[in-house]
Amino acid sequence: MGTALTVTTPYSRFRASIYRALHRPYLAACLVSYLVIIVLVIAYLQKAPTFKSDLDIVLPGTGANSQVSIDEVGQVVSSTSAPFGKGYNPRVNYKEMLMSRNLIENAAKSLNLHFRDFGNPKVRLTEQTSILNVETTAKSAKMAQKKAWALYDALQAQLDHLRADEVKRRDESIKAVLDQYRERLNATRNNIIDFQQRSLLVSQEQLQRETATLSTIKERMVMIQAEIGQSDDYVSQLSVDLGVSPAMAGQAFVLQSDGEFRGYLSELTSSASQLSEYRSRWGEGHPKVKAEFARFEQSKQSLRNRSQGLVGPNAAHIFTSLDLKNNPKRAQLFADLINAYALKKGKQAQLVELDQAQTLLNEKIKIYAREAAELERLQREFDLAEAVFTSAAARLEAGKADVFASYPIVQLMTPPSVAMKPVSPKKGLAIAAALFAMIFTSAAILMVNKRREIVALVIEKPKAQA
Repeated sequence: MGTALTVTTPYSRFRASIYRALHRPYLAACLVSYLVIIVLVIAYLQKAPTFKSDLDIVLPGTGANSQVSIDEVGQVVSSTSAPFGKGYNPRVNYKEMLMSRNLIENAAKSLNLHFRDFGNPKVRLTEQTSILNVETTAKSAKMAQKKAWALYDALQAQLDHLRADEVKRRDESIKAVLDQYRERLNATRNNIIDFQQRSLLVSQEQLQRETATLSTIKERMVMIQAEIGQSDDYVSQLSVDLGVSPAMAGQAFVLQSDGEFRGYLSELTSSASQLSEYRSRWGEGHPKVKAEFARFEQSKQSLRNRSQGLVGPNAAHIFTSLDLKNNPKRAQLFADLINAYALKKGKQAQLVELDQAQTLLNEKIKIYAREAAELERLQREFDLAEAVFTSAAARLEAGKADVFASYPIVQLMTPPSVAMKPVSPKKGLAIAAALFAMIFTSAAILMVNKRREIVALVIEKPKAQA
């Protein structure tokens, strides 16, 4: 029997190996899986490097209080409580804002990028703190840092917009209320003006001034009455001492100031002296005595006529023997009597005038008192309306300063960083993942290949135990 020799070539050996592999499908599946894993790892490592930049922002943890005192109105208290004590955490709101499409689009526009090219940032909340960590990625370290800055600026701009919109809407609502308060204030002011135009009383100070004036008048009347009593006692006593009344003393001064009267009085005095001398020498029937007596009677009659012409009838006989010129002290007493009497009359006239003024002032005060009650009521209504309006306006102004109540202030704790090396791809991570995938794939294929032995072993084990 002859034998044939077969010549093997590389192609034939390749075909033989393919044939053997096809007859071993599990080995082929394992090799294909290894090949796919290697291709994926190579593709991952061939990706363009990715850099990241992160920043930390912090929210304040305490509130602020302010108090404003307004004279004759009250106090306005403005308080900003801590943002973490209202039943919600503003960090969650800020996280959603940082990941919102609107804010990312604004940040992308600032860098002239498309929304998809900008990508979504990663925001992490640090537990038990008020810190937010924001992370952005890009193909270069500089671009990653620019994205972080753009995102931070966009957040601040968005917060400013929301705060301004809140203040605007709050102002609009409060302005409507202020308009109502202003109308009430104007109405109460007009009521006061109308009342003042038709009444005698203009202000409460007017009633106070009139009351003070009445009190002054009463005090003055008491003082004048005391002065009148004192003057009356002085005049009465001096009249008794001089033996003349104030009217007679005045008439005496009038007569003494008249030259003709003094001439008649001098003639009368001379005649009386001569008549007395003649009577002492001769009797009543002596011719010289009769002639001097006729001269005396003529002077006396002339003196009486002149006094009647000056001060009226029935007065000259009192002053026939009165010569104030030759008695200066008596003349001074007469002057004091006349002066005291004149002061007394003046005080009495002043008292009468003050009494009339008191009567008129009492009537005026009665009218003022009735009008003052109505004016006080109107003034209370005006003060209340003014206090409400001023307080509301002050709260509005204080609320404008509290712009961080709903949206707390955001502070940059750590500025955006510049990456020194890329965060992706990671060669070590890729190799470890490939080895893990190969091991897992090998174990899975081995279990599938040995499934009969494994099933048999599982079934036989309970029987052996039985």
